[in-house]
Amino acid sequence: MFLAAILNIYIWIRAWCIYIFGISEARIVLLPFGLVLKVTTQNIAHEGHTIEFVRKHTSIPVPCVFVAAEWCGRKYLLMKKVEGDNLEWAWQHLDAEQRSNIVLQLRSFVLQLRALRSPHGPAVCGLNGVTCIDSRISSQPVGPFPNESAFNDGLIVAAKLHLCDEILADIRSRMRNDHRIALTHGDLAPRNIFVRGGTVVAVIDWEESGWYPEHWEFVKA
Repeated sequence: MFLAAILNIYIWIRAWCIYIFGISEARIVLLPFGLVLKVTTQNIAHEGHTIEFVRKHTSIPVPCVFVAAEWCGRKYLLMKKVEGDNLEWAWQHLDAEQRSNIVLQLRSFVLQLRALRSPHGPAVCGLNGVTCIDSRISSQPVGPFPNESAFNDGLIVAAKLHLCDEILADIRSRMRNDHRIALTHGDLAPRNIFVRGGTVVAVIDWEESGWYPEHWEFVKA
């Protein structure tokens, strides 16, 4: 209880400073004692729940989440700082064996996610059946979609600002509606992977994760 109270104080002080003084709009804030505060307008509870679900059901290394809270329209996720190097930077400094080890680990992680079965049947949705957060589709939460066909229709609607109806109709006719639904990170890019040498120590930034068609991880990576 004491630890939880201290951690909440971190969040409220940071939120108060942003609200009163507009000190920072940074999404990631480094705090003392090896803590990191993520600030967003999205549903931070979704990311926190997903991280804990992944920790429980896979061997994927994920950040340790202490507190998820909301204040004045912003959401706050307090986590333990990951000790490692961002793969986007580290890759050029790794030898062939280290790179191979990392690739094999990431393959294992993706296979573990794909082995999990959704409790929501064919729905395309967040972990707990809620809306999806997917920057490829919209800056706002979308869905949940009852099935892949509805999800594909949503993709077409999102593209209407960029393509004519004739082209969109042709694209839609070529889209499958029967992919298996799998748990998907949704932003599995090098910037969200931390390593030490040839070992992956954390996969971060699970805010766009959810139950998606099995090819969506490749589409978003």
